[in-house]
Amino acid sequence: MPDAPDDDYVDHPIRSYVRTGGRVRPTHRLTPATLLIGHISPTATSVGRQEREVLSQCMGVISMAEIAVHLGQPVSVLAVIVSDMIDAGLIGIRPDSDTAAGPSRETLQKVLHALNHL
Repeated sequence: MPDAPDDDYVDHPIRSYVRTGGRVRPTHRLTPATLLIGHISPTATSVGRQEREVLSQCMGVISMAEIAVHLGQPVSVLAVIVSDMIDAGLIGIRPDSDTAAGPSRETLQKVLHALNHL
């Protein structure tokens, strides 16, 4: 018995390499957890359609993975597009919580000490 067609599959009329201009490597090191924030309005007339789509997702801080899901693009393709936008000053990278400075070692030791005495 043949399998039923996958209803979730959507073919993109524009191939990924067309969106990236044939490039496969971003100029910045971006991961799915990289947090981005837009620097200009998505209604700016000086940007193209795909840049406006990305900027419309970056009204606040959002991760690369979330934008990829919203736009239905692979993260690898989005990384090339976002790298170009970072180089153009349209979008910025915000440090994620894993790389941001956390509480000091002394504070963590005090919390651990207090938890041990509960």
